[in-house]
Amino acid sequence: MKKTKKSNFKSLSEKLNEQIYSIKYIVGISKQLLNIWKKESLIPLHQSNEKGWLKFSLVDILWIGIIEELKKFGFTNEIILSIKNQLLQIEEIIENENDQGEEIEILNLAIIEIFMSANPLYILVDENGKINILNAYAIIDKMQNNELTNHVILNLNQLIKLNIELLYQEPSLDIFKGLSKDEIQVLLILRSENFESVKITKKGGEIDTIESTEIVSNGERILNILKGHDYQHIEIKQARGKIVQIKRTIKERP
Repeated sequence: MKKTKKSNFKSLSEKLNEQIYSIKYIVGISKQLLNIWKKESLIPLHQSNEKGWLKFSLVDILWIGIIEELKKFGFTNEIILSIKNQLLQIEEIIENENDQGEEIEILNLAIIEIFMSANPLYILVDENGKINILNAYAIIDKMQNNELTNHVILNLNQLIKLNIELLYQEPSLDIFKGLSKDEIQVLLILRSENFESVKITKKGGEIDTIESTEIVSNGERILNILKGHDYQHIEIKQARGKIVQIKRTIKERP
């Protein structure tokens, strides 16, 4: 049970979980890979009865960013599913002893705390997939008491900034009033640290194609890169027989 302010709680939670965003708002992850994750039950956070490609919520988009980071550290699907279930566990929110309290999923609560206080939170994941969401002071306290085991730390504030900050503004999601969805997609790509250049081609006054160039991790297998997108140009640089850089240009239509 956790004590925290419940002001605007209902409004914030509803906005975070509105499934209104199409796949184009997920930057840096191919549709093919998302389809694989969907079949493996990694996404979405909550199952939908909709046929075909569903709409995503802000929490779903953040969770996809978390999956991407966990994959980089080599966590298996089994462990990632365990982490997903832990983040969906319910926390009771109270303001005082006489308060009836409200229930909220752990990941939602962490996001709301960050938006309301701007204080940094971190997800600590041990080798078995057990998680703790802590602030910096709690982490230091555990270190001083020798209570921390070997673990990976994910900066939740940074993940929010990279994945959903541009889409979210309390009390309204309408921060891009006057912009089309395609223009918002361009802004999301520009905001992403993965891309070093973006080329936009217009046709009939509308955005026709978006070409984005990114530097791909040298550790990623070439076969996986080739499967990542239907239309892409890949440039590989070698030095002394070793790959030193992989550059990929992705071409897509909004």
